[in-house]
Amino acid sequence: MITNDIQLFALPLGARLSSAEWDVFNKILPSNVQRKIRQYKHWQDRQRALLGNALIRWALLPFLNDATFHITHDSHGRPYVASHQHWEGDFNLSHSGNWIVLAVATNGRVGIDVEEIKPVNDEIMHYALSMQELLVTLHQPLHVFYEFWTLKEALYKTGLFPIMSPHLFDTMDIKRTRVDLSTQLLYLDQRHPVTICWNNLSTGVKLTTLNKHQLLQ
Repeated sequence: MITNDIQLFALPLGARLSSAEWDVFNKILPSNVQRKIRQYKHWQDRQRALLGNALIRWALLPFLNDATFHITHDSHGRPYVASHQHWEGDFNLSHSGNWIVLAVATNGRVGIDVEEIKPVNDEIMHYALSMQELLVTLHQPLHVFYEFWTLKEALYKTGLFPIMSPHLFDTMDIKRTRVDLSTQLLYLDQRHPVTICWNNLSTGVKLTTLNKHQLLQ
């Protein structure tokens, strides 16, 4: 699995886990993560958090060769692997609708965002998009808005940009001026676009679709 490509792992949320299945996944996670997961009100949110954390550990283990590696968060809540002698890469997680996705880079930074396409009103579009982006999406199908939105989120989630209101964060300008960044748009199905952004020398994205049982192998 170790390669210079950006690794994209896609995992369906699936049906609600049984108690026995939940216990199997739960016991592989640190106690502080278990406590945080229990705080979610809805089973879908709890299951996304459970499977997402299990996916992170499954995907990173071949790179780190250490079952006890520690994941922490920076001041903006972005997760990263705490100081580790075998790791110079990055990872980023996103989930929406029926999908959980994880991007892994062996070096540099990576950001990822997946969204479920569903109706949005004008207020949301004006909040989310710059004037330049709004002009492009005018009279276009709804999926065009989500392609901009996932790109914007993926760029921001690299941690390489300052915090700002979404409508001030213009992806069209960034793609013209930041030649050090690469992006790729994929569709997991007709309703779930996903965009990945990275800043290393990788030339493409390798997509692997998983099922939950593979995370226990």
